Amino acid sequence: MIIPGLGILISIVTFPGIAVHEFAHQIFCRLLHIPVFQVVYFRVGNPCGYVEHESSEDPLKVFLTSTGPFFINTLLGLLILTPVAIPIIKFREYLNPVNLLLAWLGFSILMHAFPSTGDAKNMVTQILKNPGVGILPKILSAPVIGLIYVGAFGSIFWLDLIYAAAVAMLIPNLLTMF
Repeated sequence: MIIPGLGILISIVTFPGIAVHEFAHQIFCRLLHIPVFQVVYFRVGNPCGYVEHESSEDPLKVFLTSTGPFFINTLLGLLILTPVAIPIIKFREYLNPVNLLLAWLGFSILMHAFPSTGDAKNMVTQILKNPGVGILPKILSAPVIGLIYVGAFGSIFWLDLIYAAAVAMLIPNLLTMF
């Protein structure tokens, strides 16, 4: 059952993840010399954030700007959570306010790692439907586009939350073994 307004409430609670997601798009645009026209890091509405930028004919640039948040959010979420999770795992420091704040921040960032359907639509338009793009980039990007749509559909079933929890628990637990 879908609860009306729950998505907006989750977006408000996890707003740092949305801001980092949009910042990741912006970083990739800047690194790849794609002009950015407007950035909204967070707002209450749909979409909760966005980056308006010039389109590109280069399929690699399109791919990287669309999928960049997955890599940035995952890496940053892990960097924030790992030093927090290891003391919690080893010493059970659940109530340390700094640990709780960092855990919320890292978890929020991880929850917004998945590219959006808007990112997938950009890839479809600029890679798959672009007659100037060769067959190899189309073949390589098609499964990723499919996974983005699966992730978007899966968010109805809390796939983004499951991803964040799995990454937040799995990597620090693996690190504590060594």
